[in-house]
Amino acid sequence: MAMPLENVKILDFTIMMQGPHATQMLADMGADVIKVERPNRVTGRIDQRYGETGTYGQEGGDHSFFSATFLAHNRNKRSITLDLKTETGREIINRLLKEADIVYSNFRPGVMARLGLGYEDCVKVNPSIIYVLASGYGENGPYVNRPGQDMLAQGMGGFSAVNASADGRPTAIGFSISDLMGAHYGAFGVMGALYHRAETGEGQEVHISLLDGTVAAISESALHYLNTGIDPIRSTPGHACAYIPAPYGCYKTKDGFIAIAGGGKLTGLCKVLGIDNLEEDPRFNTGPVRDENRAEFESILEKALAPKTTDEWLPLMAVEDLWVAPVNTLGQVFSDPQVLHNDMVVTIDSPIGPIKMPGIPYKLSKTPAQIRMAPPRQGEHTEEVMASIGFSPDEIEQAKQDGAV
Repeated sequence: MAMPLENVKILDFTIMMQGPHATQMLADMGADVIKVERPNRVTGRIDQRYGETGTYGQEGGDHSFFSATFLAHNRNKRSITLDLKTETGREIINRLLKEADIVYSNFRPGVMARLGLGYEDCVKVNPSIIYVLASGYGENGPYVNRPGQDMLAQGMGGFSAVNASADGRPTAIGFSISDLMGAHYGAFGVMGALYHRAETGEGQEVHISLLDGTVAAISESALHYLNTGIDPIRSTPGHACAYIPAPYGCYKTKDGFIAIAGGGKLTGLCKVLGIDNLEEDPRFNTGPVRDENRAEFESILEKALAPKTTDEWLPLMAVEDLWVAPVNTLGQVFSDPQVLHNDMVVTIDSPIGPIKMPGIPYKLSKTPAQIRMAPPRQGEHTEEVMASIGFSPDEIEQAKQDGAV
């Protein structure tokens, strides 16, 4: 079945998460993504956050390492190794540039230009190139030379402030959300640039930063502050949003937790729980007084929830059309019947054996995205790619002997 981007070729100069996840999204839609790596270097492949359990398929001496981070963000890509300081390396990249539609990088500003691969350099080779620079804070401005990283962007861009606890302590979100927002906005920008080029023949630069993606993602919190000057109200532990009356959060049951978004359906919830209607209690009959007495309110709810398991409560609450869901562990997420029905757990064959990973979340009826290839070994496709752009077997062998690839 045809895929939307199957005639699009991307040169991928990305590492870690913001850039690799964006190019993976485009690869899932059919783009031919060629990941350009340095020979005998593991930059971007190693990630120590999971310790020894987070390194997969390590083989002594070949530098073909796979970490959880690399595996999660580099499927559907081909990998070539290339030393851009060599004459052959430059010739390879120039031939690839002539055929490419997109160059995507997420190095610090200025690095690509120092490699001779700045926008002006690439336009000389391919005038219609779409050139993406993903950075920490932007390609210019007062922070241009600062190191960019997800935690820093969460702090600077407002995520940590919006997610702060009731005592005012800023709290980071427990996964790399700024990286992922930067990736999503970057891929979306590419789609716009591709459409413009299809209409006009013009390429262009696309800039995305961790900071900008984070600021954009706090959306209504940002708009409310900009127009009122009022900082976000902090939520107490267990309550998801201070602007929405309780119950709105995760509440303890006999065997776990249940998510309840029931501020407007408190009467029905009390009926299911078999307790007095708290909506008629002056301590809890409005959102503001419920907030003032939240600890007591939540204690009453959790005492009523304690006799039954989450799975026992769910069908009872469904009768009253209450907005509830289980609070799943990761083990429960990936065995959930709806998650499995939606093909959000897939197993792929790879050079290091079968790997399970999340599936593709967007489902196109006519041109579905597909997982076609496992994350590549370093340089796995170097010879294949070189042959496709006109290098002979002897030239490929000479390039290997010269250390160019």
